[in-house]
Amino acid sequence: MKSCEVSHYWTCQDEPEGQHWIMSVDADGPVYLQHLDNEFRWLDSVGLRSGYGHSLITPEPDANSITDLLTTGRDDFEFAQNILQDGNGIDQEQVVGYDKLNGAKVKIDGEILLVTEFVIETRSNSSGRPVRTTGNQYVSERFRLFFQGRETETSGGETFHYDNSPVLFIEPGQAGFLSDKPEYGCNQMMSHLPDVNIPG
Repeated sequence: MKSCEVSHYWTCQDEPEGQHWIMSVDADGPVYLQHLDNEFRWLDSVGLRSGYGHSLITPEPDANSITDLLTTGRDDFEFAQNILQDGNGIDQEQVVGYDKLNGAKVKIDGEILLVTEFVIETRSNSSGRPVRTTGNQYVSERFRLFFQGRETETSGGETFHYDNSPVLFIEPGQAGFLSDKPEYGCNQMMSHLPDVNIPG
């Protein structure tokens, strides 16, 4: 990833088909763990250094659906999460937003990805202040996965910009598989592979 991180994706044999885990690793080691299902519903997540995490409250008013996105071009969602500290519930937050295919395709390291536009707004019950994130992500039809891209977060009158776009896709048997050492975006002199736009 361009943000000096590596993300590892895997599944577990005894879990329902399509459920998967994502581990984000930066230059200092593991950072974040996520558990998602085959529709990319956010089941559980935890910051491995902070102990701060989330768990999905079910049933959702309008659950995430990567199927809807791929078949109709848009997926609207609305759900709530428990906010956890070291596994203990401390608050809840509401999440609303949408993902929309914008018609563009890119090729990154040989992998063809659809480009989305998205809006996510979260609001905790305790503060009531919205955190709004907008930007672009990537979707792989082959893997049925989202990959982060460029995004802008606005919270408390401050604005933050991030670029977590993928650079390499390394599969089992390929050199670098399971590497825990980020290579891209760790200093300003580091170059990266360009995105290649594919005519729709």
